[in-house]
Amino acid sequence: MQNIDKIAIAVAVVVLVSGFASSAWMGDQGGEYSDAIDRANDRINESTAEQDLGSRSPPEVEREVRSAYSFQGETRIPEWAFYRRPARLELFRSSVVLPPELSESWIASVEIVRVTADRSTIHKISGRHGAFERAEIVSCNLEMSDGSEGWAKVASFSGVASGAEFTHSVDASLETGKSYRYRIVTRGRSTSSIAFSAGTDVVTSEATGAVLFPSDSIWRVSGAQIGKLDSNGNFIPGRVTIQNSFWDWDSASTKRNTKIITESAQGVPGIDLFGSGFRLERIQDTADGRTVVLKDSTGRRMYLKNNADPPPLVPDGWTNLDGDPANASEAASDAVAIPEVAPDEDKPVQPAKPRPSSGGLFGGGDD
Repeated sequence: MQNIDKIAIAVAVVVLVSGFASSAWMGDQGGEYSDAIDRANDRINESTAEQDLGSRSPPEVEREVRSAYSFQGETRIPEWAFYRRPARLELFRSSVVLPPELSESWIASVEIVRVTADRSTIHKISGRHGAFERAEIVSCNLEMSDGSEGWAKVASFSGVASGAEFTHSVDASLETGKSYRYRIVTRGRSTSSIAFSAGTDVVTSEATGAVLFPSDSIWRVSGAQIGKLDSNGNFIPGRVTIQNSFWDWDSASTKRNTKIITESAQGVPGIDLFGSGFRLERIQDTADGRTVVLKDSTGRRMYLKNNADPPPLVPDGWTNLDGDPANASEAASDAVAIPEVAPDEDKPVQPAKPRPSSGGLFGGGDD
């Protein structure tokens, strides 16, 4: 009986010793799990403070988070078993959305051009289309006005590029002797996720100055005298100096004819004036002053006021003296302020300091 007790006690001791020994030699897997979870939590907290919202790359914490529940071997623990707090990974992408921009066009000049090839006269409009970003052009129209009515469309531009230069000629709809102004109206459509603010999708350029559309020939009369009786009762017919200026297509220059014309007797046709078909019909006084009447073979009459200056045959065009605002902004950005350098000032001459008179060779008096 005693032997059996001794054997039981010996077995129990062996089991206890074996358990303690095995626990000393085997690793603590629960501790490994706990340490991995702690490391993952610390890494997540650190990344939260360091995260840059403007960065396009996510925080690199996946490996640390995975290590808390993924191990070597066949053992694999579900993720939710180790989450002590809700975990969330947020990815941010920087995106700047800008509104559309559309600036007005700029007209540089309006020229009067005589085209020798087909003997026509045109208005030539030159300038630059408006610049635009994050938008497309729906319509771009050239409009004109003679001052009597509103603006009328005379041309449409297609395929407009941002800030592109343009040139357009107008002739068919112009009337000689009238002056015209021009402008450009541009309508855009936003290609951004932001729409144009109210009223900014249509821009209108500044209107040009008035430019005359000249005739190919002008008339001027001066010194007109109405016929009258002299002291002897004889009738002195009226007379007038008639001047005709015209554009000569062959020489591409102006030419002028001048002649003093006397009224013809009653029923006698006057002379043809410079091959124009017009003849002097009469000289008369009206409420507006003395007037000279010319008439051609078709019955068409021309009323010329005495000593009045007709519209010029070669008028000036129009040039935008304000300059292109696009170039002005570039010049302003490129300008560098040069500091002023103050002129050198003559420094006053300092008098020489006198040498000490007391003290001899060794600092004392010489005597």
